[in-house]
Amino acid sequence: MTNLFLNNYKTIAMDDPQPLTSEIDNAHHARLLSKMKAAFLQHFEPAVSDCCMRIDIEFGLQLGRNRERMSKDGYMKLLDYLRSVRNDIERDYLARVNALFDASQQKMGAGQLDFSKISLVSDDAVKENHAISQLIRQCEHSFYEDLTALNKQLALQPGKQTIADSQNPVFPEKLVRALVETVKPLKLDADCRIALYKTFEVNVFSQLGFIYRELMQRCVSVSPVPLYVVGEIKEEVPLTSADDEQPSAEFRLLQQKLEQWRLAWFPSAYDVLLAANTGYYEHFEIINALQVLQQFNDDLEPAERQQPLKLRVLKKLEELSFGSKAKNIARDDEDVLDIVSLIFAEINRDEVLEDTLKTAILQLEAPFAAASLGRYSVFTHPANPVRQLLDEVFAAGLFLNLDEHDDRLIQLRIANTVKKMTRDSGFELSGWVAEAHEFAVYMNRQQQRTQLIEENARQLMQNQQAVAASRKIVSSAIDNSTKDKALPAAISTFLREVWVEVLLDAYLHKFEQPEQWQKSLQAMDELIISVMPPADDLAKKQVLKLLPGLIAELRKGLKQIAYDKQAQSRFFKDLAVWHIILMDKKEKSAGENSAVPVEVNPDTTQTIVDDSTAQAENIAEGDWVAFTEESGKHWGKLIWKNAELLFVGKNGVKLLQLPEDELAEKLRQRQALIIKMDKKTITERVLSELTSL
Repeated sequence: MTNLFLNNYKTIAMDDPQPLTSEIDNAHHARLLSKMKAAFLQHFEPAVSDCCMRIDIEFGLQLGRNRERMSKDGYMKLLDYLRSVRNDIERDYLARVNALFDASQQKMGAGQLDFSKISLVSDDAVKENHAISQLIRQCEHSFYEDLTALNKQLALQPGKQTIADSQNPVFPEKLVRALVETVKPLKLDADCRIALYKTFEVNVFSQLGFIYRELMQRCVSVSPVPLYVVGEIKEEVPLTSADDEQPSAEFRLLQQKLEQWRLAWFPSAYDVLLAANTGYYEHFEIINALQVLQQFNDDLEPAERQQPLKLRVLKKLEELSFGSKAKNIARDDEDVLDIVSLIFAEINRDEVLEDTLKTAILQLEAPFAAASLGRYSVFTHPANPVRQLLDEVFAAGLFLNLDEHDDRLIQLRIANTVKKMTRDSGFELSGWVAEAHEFAVYMNRQQQRTQLIEENARQLMQNQQAVAASRKIVSSAIDNSTKDKALPAAISTFLREVWVEVLLDAYLHKFEQPEQWQKSLQAMDELIISVMPPADDLAKKQVLKLLPGLIAELRKGLKQIAYDKQAQSRFFKDLAVWHIILMDKKEKSAGENSAVPVEVNPDTTQTIVDDSTAQAENIAEGDWVAFTEESGKHWGKLIWKNAELLFVGKNGVKLLQLPEDELAEKLRQRQALIIKMDKKTITERVLSELTSL
């Protein structure tokens, strides 16, 4: 790959040293590298931590077919080993990545692990080296545009310090090589190490594009020390910007709708506060009151906690005034607080969100309000990071089965987000922006994994459906061959319980081996002929002639399905006895030793047609169902609807597979309930209700 960080840079000639400029450039280089490290690790560390926390599950997915080569006991021991070392992997890998930013480490160069230079290279070493090279090339190819854009931005920086690919600590090859050095000491074979690299590729390296874009936004604005300053270095003046926005036309329209809503529900606690001619509280005062409320939220009485946020804020502001003349909350701020209260009241009313998660998310009310004051785009633009984070945290908490490991990890991630945002960082816009990015990356990774598991489940259902259809065809072929023939009971049982599996295997592979399907059918027909009483001596001779080939084909078919050897031996002994008896007799009555036809009673089951039946028939893929069992409530999403219905959890793992009539019976017995979900986000629910008036 082209050296992305070397082109377009000016270099200083060795015979024309510029001590002052070099010293300033080195200072700028160090400051730039330091800021790159902080910004990079802010996003890279959580990705590595999350990957290591679920390393056993992700490793199993990436191991793929190699898992089939292991015994169940060996595979479980391998997973236990990975769980025991996952903290070591996280610590060692992050330590190596941290070291990449050390200037002394960069000068030493990257000690690449090149398996091709090792004498007597094993096949495993070659395979592993190939996998590592593929991973590096894939990362470089996927993030070429992001790296190029970052390079251009760095080139525009005063000083133009060179950061070559071989020295750039965030370059994909450096990060992959650091992982290889971390994994190398582990007690894993080549296939397992490759699966571990793929685990990090899916869960960590796939996020590099996002991290590079973040670096572009946060690191290229590093201000250099002015070149004209001699003998002193001035303090940098922090950039300041007014975060507050002017109310837009969209927000003014929303305020009108809010006023109509207040009139429709008058009187209520959301009525406009009585104006006082004593001035209005500043935003910093309201935010201070919100922080105090957050700190002492647990001490509030239940009735007080149910009050709209503006009343609690106003009360706290009056308490914090320490006897000075009380002021009021400005109308725009009051409307913001009321909209926030309505959003969190909707969260509190939600019947799908588990109580533990609901309690956690409700703690975001005060910091969400603080981040929304004076920022009206929170309510007019769905992509606003403050609004987006709340929407995604709420959506992530829906339909979690907390007895599932994956779902508990999401619950833990939500709890960590709430914990982070209820601290001081949550009362600043920057805190919401950073966490919105991190949480979006986390959930995107979860969704990708879930989609993969769901797709595998759908493929399995398709295969099962294909097998079921094939089984019907095979059963029909047996019925046609045995129709109007009085077969011995043992032969009839053999055909329908044993040879049916041989025919099924041949039918499923008839496109690869079309002749085998015909041979298996022919063997069935010849077996039937061989156990029927021969009409004359010519028929006897024909049967005797086909017996060797028939026996050989029968043995071949039974071997194909790994039929029990003892049962196979008994069958051929009984068949030989049967053939001897038939060949010794001149005549054979049609009814002797014949199978007694079994009449199948018509199905007397009556289908109950009611609302539950209609609900089961009309359920659509993507619908959620709450299944109530002795162990508690479990959420299932329908992802396959055909002869049977397949429900999976939020993590994509199979929860329940049942026919439509069984779902109807569960609905009838109130053991299941179809949830009609609003597709809107939690903020859209409230805002659309206002705008619909």
